[in-house]
Amino acid sequence: MRWDGAEYRVTAFAGPYVTLQPLDGPGFALNTLYAEMAGAPDFAVLNEEGTPTERKGLPPLGTLLLAASKEDRKQALVWHRHMKEVDTGLRPGRRFPRPGYDPDSTTVEQRLKAKAAELDELGICISWRTLEDKRRKWKTANENPLVLIVDGRRGRKRKPGGNTDARLIEAMHEVTDKLARESGGRIGRALDDVEDLIRKRYAKELADPEEEKRLLLPRSTFYKRMDELGLSEILRGTTRQRTSRASKPRKPYTPSAALKPGELTQIDTTPLRIKALGDDGEVVSAELTTLIDVACRSVPALMIVPAVTGDGPPGRRIGGRATRAFDLILTLAQCFAPMPTQPGWDALTAASASALPFSELSAADPRFTEATAARPVIHPSTIIVDQGSPYLSQHFEDVCDFLGIALRYARKGQPTDKPIVERFFPTLADSFSQYVAGWTGRSHDVRGRSIERRPLWTINELQHMANEWVALEYQQMPHDALTHPELPGVRLSPNEMYAALVSRSGYRPRPLTPADNRQLLVPAWVTITDKGFDIDNRTYQNRQHRLRLMEGMPSGLAGPGTGNRWEARYNPYRPEVAWLYDHRGRGEWIEADFVHRHLLTNPWTVDHWDEATAHVLAGGGRKEHQRKIALAMKERRRRTRTAPPRSSRTAPVLAFQGPELEVEEPQRDRYAGIGDIDLDAITPYASQPVPAGCVPEPVGTAVPSPRESGLAGLFSDTADSDRAIEEEQIGAVAIQLPSDVDADEGEM
Repeated sequence: MRWDGAEYRVTAFAGPYVTLQPLDGPGFALNTLYAEMAGAPDFAVLNEEGTPTERKGLPPLGTLLLAASKEDRKQALVWHRHMKEVDTGLRPGRRFPRPGYDPDSTTVEQRLKAKAAELDELGICISWRTLEDKRRKWKTANENPLVLIVDGRRGRKRKPGGNTDARLIEAMHEVTDKLARESGGRIGRALDDVEDLIRKRYAKELADPEEEKRLLLPRSTFYKRMDELGLSEILRGTTRQRTSRASKPRKPYTPSAALKPGELTQIDTTPLRIKALGDDGEVVSAELTTLIDVACRSVPALMIVPAVTGDGPPGRRIGGRATRAFDLILTLAQCFAPMPTQPGWDALTAASASALPFSELSAADPRFTEATAARPVIHPSTIIVDQGSPYLSQHFEDVCDFLGIALRYARKGQPTDKPIVERFFPTLADSFSQYVAGWTGRSHDVRGRSIERRPLWTINELQHMANEWVALEYQQMPHDALTHPELPGVRLSPNEMYAALVSRSGYRPRPLTPADNRQLLVPAWVTITDKGFDIDNRTYQNRQHRLRLMEGMPSGLAGPGTGNRWEARYNPYRPEVAWLYDHRGRGEWIEADFVHRHLLTNPWTVDHWDEATAHVLAGGGRKEHQRKIALAMKERRRRTRTAPPRSSRTAPVLAFQGPELEVEEPQRDRYAGIGDIDLDAITPYASQPVPAGCVPEPVGTAVPSPRESGLAGLFSDTADSDRAIEEEQIGAVAIQLPSDVDADEGEM
């Protein structure tokens, strides 16, 4: 052959490499890649006369190799091995033929039929005559492997289930879904259940022998179809594996799609699989709630909360907690405000250093500053949620309705209805969780030893690190599912995709005011008494005693669940303050403090209050003893903060209180708008004469004069004369009180 301006003879062919011997004389053998040699412009195969051979109906071999992609070359090599075995009886790399391919005892037709049967078992449906056509073109092209795929016939992939009746396949899926949620058993049980279902559902059709043959398969064929459909693998797994696999949708899949940020979002809660330190310094588990945007795959909100198993029987456990409806609301609140960077974060977490359109966003929203993190603000319009109890709460639905968010509920037991957020959890585990101290692994089978005894982080610290990971890595990492029509073949990061979409859809800031944030708090319907109002056995009273005018007064709200009571709201993570809405008065919120707030100096939550209440009740106290409960909670919080820290920590554990909502109106600056004061321009007021009748007579013992007190030597004559004139003016005035005024009132 001719290559690179010289002629060579091929002496060896080993995989992708060829060994060439120069024909111009003695020289060293040359090893090179076959693709590099055949793709050269001057490459040609020479005959005995030294002239290039002709290929009828096909382009030059080098042109074929240059036009082929990497995937086509890989596929062509696979077919080349099959054709070599059919043609010679030996598979490349073997010294002896396999059974059914021995050239001494089989013909080419027999080997083609054996190869067609082998490919059929591999899921490639192709007849032996089609293989013969491929082999003929392959030989005509001097065994060029690319012609095996150039003709476009690579073999049709076998359809799952083959030619089995669709009604029977549907019955097999139904029975598998039912057995996947029951205790495990043999696959023969599925055969019996499928036959019973077919006989019950298609009793009339089974009267026809042909229909009976199509709907009732032999046992061996039934098992083969179960394997082809992947149903046997489902029934062989554990209970969790069976349930998970059975809940997957059938192909073809319908992907989630959205054209602008916030158009469609998905939210879900899952165990974080990281052990952390709770409020009392003990080891607790954690749960993660994430909201992800479908259009740009961004994570505009993420929240981690402690998960504690309480004491007592199910349904009546004390001290337990997990993700609540208010935690979901705090997650939604993050979608309406930029996330600030925190001390210690990498400089690349700033929005100004990311792919976000920072200059345009800062011009539209003044909250975007140099201290804003690289996480976009996305206002969700529609959220896909599952049917967990927090998502079905009335409070969560009311808040979503207040924020203008539509809820779309996923089917029960169908996590594939929100696949994007489900796929985010493995991404977080691979890129973040497994590198954090306290990682427990995906299951107990791979869990490390003595995780609880190792250095652990608090819930607040985990939230801090997770926010940094989102802004630094996830939002700026290329995503396989994010492409743009103007950038074909380029994978975009969530921030880059957001920048491309928001330039078309636009961005409108929607900051939540303190009045809006009060609507996000937990509602409570209360009755106003002379002491105030009670929420969860805690009494609240207004400092200015504005509730006295509403004491015993019905609210006039006759809706379901109100009972003529007043609407109050509070933050369960900061319950020292509650808010009562006065809809009968000026339509404003009245702030009320917990009456024993002055006793509690450390941060506390309703969980701490419940623990202290249980402690007081165990000691013989009552729920009405609020002061005693407050003192008990103060003592427990003091012991937690002052207890000797774990060997891995040097600071006390701070209570988890979640993100803070601004619910108090900002104080108005009385001096706002006043410029600098020029002191030289200020002129004093002129002294005004005081009429004699307006000066009151001094009451009580008269002050002795300097001369009477023995201090005459300290004053000059002029000072004495001035003092005498002043005393005469003061003594000339007397206050006349009416005769009917009481003496005590007169003194007052």
